[in-house]
Amino acid sequence: MPALATADLFTPAPGSLAGKTVLITGANTGLGLESAKRLAAGGARIIVTARSKEKADKAAASVRSSVADANVVGVTLDLASLASVKSLPERLQSVLGDAGAIDVLLNNAGVMAIPERLATEDGFEKTIGVNHLGHFALVAALLPSLERASNGFRVVTVSSDAHKLVSADALDAALAKDLDPEYSGGGWPAYGLSKAANVLFTVELERRLEAAGIKGSAVSLHPGLVQTDLPRYVVGGVAAADTRASETAAPPSGVGKFFKESLLDKVVIPVDKGANTQVFLAAGADTNGELARRTEGVYYDQMRPAKATVAATDAAAAKRLWDVSERLTGVKMGI
Repeated sequence: MPALATADLFTPAPGSLAGKTVLITGANTGLGLESAKRLAAGGARIIVTARSKEKADKAAASVRSSVADANVVGVTLDLASLASVKSLPERLQSVLGDAGAIDVLLNNAGVMAIPERLATEDGFEKTIGVNHLGHFALVAALLPSLERASNGFRVVTVSSDAHKLVSADALDAALAKDLDPEYSGGGWPAYGLSKAANVLFTVELERRLEAAGIKGSAVSLHPGLVQTDLPRYVVGGVAAADTRASETAAPPSGVGKFFKESLLDKVVIPVDKGANTQVFLAAGADTNGELARRTEGVYYDQMRPAKATVAATDAAAAKRLWDVSERLTGVKMGI
């Protein structure tokens, strides 16, 4: 698969994000690290998170080496541990010295196509646990900080066109089983389910923010087929470290027609170009910087509104997912 030349990158204008704080999950590699650098170049204070202190500190150092006078800190966060997620506000206060506001939460971290069922610290299937349930609990933990943003906030969640793997019937069955996917066909069904959950969560979060009159918005996106390290689970066949990237490796033969027609025939793009849409949305470039203003859609691709599936945008399914997620994680957002 040929790679596109690095070109047409979206970078916020210098100083355009001054006074804004952006927290990015999985920011130690790939799209997360690239997003941190570009948003820091726009003047935002960046909080990079990673599963270990070493990785978080290394990511922060990388941003500083790329962006002169970057305002960046590294904080540990393990999305496979609800205890780590729920205690993040305490670590943020310790690192930042205050319980400050967060203007943008960029839910970027994720794992992909783990070849066998692994569990998070809390017993969830790992793909669902990290990609959806961990981020669901994170939004709940950080909602007070988000609501302190003086001009409103935005939650940006990196989904994928792989959400199209999930039919309405499959989604209904998964919700009935508390999001514990079958592994008879490998890890791709779990990955597709997690990406559909990302879109559905965005649908319901956006609805609830609007209904509650809260100055905030939510949006999800497909980054494209990006040359990053997420497929290490696929390529090596061995579960390694948490990563965030995209669908760059050929999936097992059982996945079939969807990947052939919808993914693998598309052009693979470099990381800097792949980060365009999430940087664009995190900067509020679609709404002239007004983060709380509703976007044109809940799902974006190539910095434009795109069409997600009916199953992944169904209002009833979105509410049902929210209820299941609250019960599984034991968190309540109060909205």
